[in-house]
Amino acid sequence: MILKFRGKEYQSFSACYKDNLDIARISIPTFVKRVREGKSIEEALTAPKGRTLISHLGSHTVDGVEYENLPSIARAYGLKESLIYRRYHRGLRGTELLPPKLRKDYVPPPPKEKKESPWKLEVKGVVYKSLREACRRIGIDVGTYANRRAKGYSIEQSLGLEPIVKPPRKLGKVYEIDGEKYTLTEVGKKFNINLMTFLRRLGKGVSPKEAATREILKRTGAKK
Repeated sequence: MILKFRGKEYQSFSACYKDNLDIARISIPTFVKRVREGKSIEEALTAPKGRTLISHLGSHTVDGVEYENLPSIARAYGLKESLIYRRYHRGLRGTELLPPKLRKDYVPPPPKEKKESPWKLEVKGVVYKSLREACRRIGIDVGTYANRRAKGYSIEQSLGLEPIVKPPRKLGKVYEIDGEKYTLTEVGKKFNINLMTFLRRLGKGVSPKEAATREILKRTGAKK
């Protein structure tokens, strides 16, 4: 006699019984007797002695397969009976008795998109997880970077990846004397004149050349 159970074929009662010892609740003679009486193999293996497998809760169709009671569903999927009973008493029926991942129509959710770090920094084609990582890998102090940025330098300049070109110093007022231009300091050195004297003369309307070159008159007076 060939027995078919759970997708397998067995040539004897003994082979079927031994291969399903994990669910067998009775002895092999009882198993043989029940099958010959017309019971299903699952019922013959799992129904405790003196009890019927049929439950007062009735049969249940799960993923297109009919099960005679809730325990048989648990055994078929390797679940605890208590889990199936809990789901049943929560109002779930049929395929809903199974956790979603065990159902045939289960579709796993799409992978969550990895959120981009708000601290990510890309400089010259290189991506850094954060500013600190960029400074560490480039070899510059974070404080130095911050000071440079505060002065208005670019990220690349602040990280030392591009040279910092300082704007030329603004010269003060220049004075033209004999076709040459001099700053106030240069006037003093060139013509050996006190700068206050030079400025005072200019304030009186004297030309820069005259203010720089006019000799200082020494005061003379008779001694009393």
